[in-house]
Amino acid sequence: MGNQGRSLTERQIARIIDLLASTDMTMPQIAIRMGCSRSAITSVNTRFGVRNYEGSRAKWKLGSTGKSETPTHTP
Repeated sequence: MGNQGRSLTERQIARIIDLLASTDMTMPQIAIRMGCSRSAITSVNTRFGVRNYEGSRAKWKLGSTGKSETPTHTP
C-alpha cells in the first residue's frame, strides 16, 4: 500500500536520491517503487538538485556531473 499523504523518512529520501542518481527509472516508476506520490519524488529532486531536466521530460543531467541521461523503457 502507498504512503501518500505522509512525510518521507530520512531513509526514504536517501533511497529516492540514490534511485534518481544511479538509475534510469522515471519519476513515476520511482514513486511506484517507493509507494509515494510523483510530486514527492519531484520535490526531493528539486530540493536536492539530483536531476536537471532543463525543460525536457525525456532527458536530464545529473546534478554536478553534467552527464546526460536518457531513460530506456523496457516493457
